[in-house]
Amino acid sequence: MSVAPAADRLVPAAPTRGATSYWQWVLARVLRPALVKVAAGYVVLLMALAVFVPFLANSHPFTIVLAAHAGRPAVREFPLWRDLTNVDWAWLIGGTALLVYALLHWHTRDEPSLLRRRRRRLTWFLSLAALAVISASLTAIFHHNVLDARDYRAMIRHHEASGAWFAPIPWGYAEMEPLQRNLTNQLPSSRHWLGTDSEGRDELARLLWSARVAMEIGFVSQVVAITLGLLFGAPMGYFVGVVDILGMRVLEIVESIPTFFLILTFIAIYGRNLLVIMLIIGATSWTGIARFIRAEFLRIRQLDYVTAATAAGLPLRRVLFRHMLPNGITPIIISASFGIAGAIMSESGLSFLGVGVPPPTPSWGEMLNAAGQPGVMFRWWQALGPGGLLFLTVLAFNLIGQSLRDAINPQ
Repeated sequence: MSVAPAADRLVPAAPTRGATSYWQWVLARVLRPALVKVAAGYVVLLMALAVFVPFLANSHPFTIVLAAHAGRPAVREFPLWRDLTNVDWAWLIGGTALLVYALLHWHTRDEPSLLRRRRRRLTWFLSLAALAVISASLTAIFHHNVLDARDYRAMIRHHEASGAWFAPIPWGYAEMEPLQRNLTNQLPSSRHWLGTDSEGRDELARLLWSARVAMEIGFVSQVVAITLGLLFGAPMGYFVGVVDILGMRVLEIVESIPTFFLILTFIAIYGRNLLVIMLIIGATSWTGIARFIRAEFLRIRQLDYVTAATAAGLPLRRVLFRHMLPNGITPIIISASFGIAGAIMSESGLSFLGVGVPPPTPSWGEMLNAAGQPGVMFRWWQALGPGGLLFLTVLAFNLIGQSLRDAINPQ
């Protein structure tokens, strides 16, 4: 009786599933409730809207053919692409980098080795981040914003152009209808789906563009707050003693500064500026993050692996930010999700009072203020959109933050 070779008796092994990391486990728990899934999808939709809103609501066509004039032949132009601002290009570059990283993250999720997967993702993240920063910087240096005041719809009516391809909403956030009585404060119609405001501007276009302002306020201010919170909270929790005492006194001084009056002071000096508002909100909301980091570092500094890293002679920055910070970053992520909602509410309140983003830049708070006052003159169609989006955005970030807190700390 013959015996088959050992190689012939080998059964092909089933493909191994990639190891699950801690944050993948956390993400699975966060997205377990159906309501949180809806909230996360809504936030992703807002981010996509902030990136691609120039292609959804714009009075400049993607392409148009200018008729021959004074011996000049007919020529095809691409006004929308030509008139993209530096901010538009920065959003497009950043959104493209995030999309590429998400695709690469999905591609490497079945990698059996967790360490190799982390290193590969970190390499791709740093490479894409560096490429995005370089591309955005070069665009800001060499690209100049173009002010195109031509009315392409009027040119088509006068047979000066043809073959135009407009965005789905052929209105920008600052384009006005002719200031006639029947075109201002207009009710929703087939021409303006959410009506017009007191200056004849399309409400739906302004509503979509204001989503970008909300995302900029929320994320930029929290990046500033997290950076300052880390720089102050980490040394306080690690060194304790005099450093901790002096740091706590600085926190108390910053917490005593009223954010609203500080913003009013800077507006009185430098004028209404979106960047200034973002920086001030971030510079006055980092104290809570610093307290969380301090508490985590006070706990972590007594663990064995920190003692071993210090005894091995590792540099202080490596001990703090390579070994301690990854294990103490949990409160930062939870606080940031709530902080984004708070920053959006703060900016909306400032814009509602007339000291927020400068006109004609749209904001949900400014649009609510323009809707009027109940009992005097209230236009419901102008308040329904910004009020609803503001409520849903704050609710979505709070739901995600609460689910994240429950997933990380079940106790």
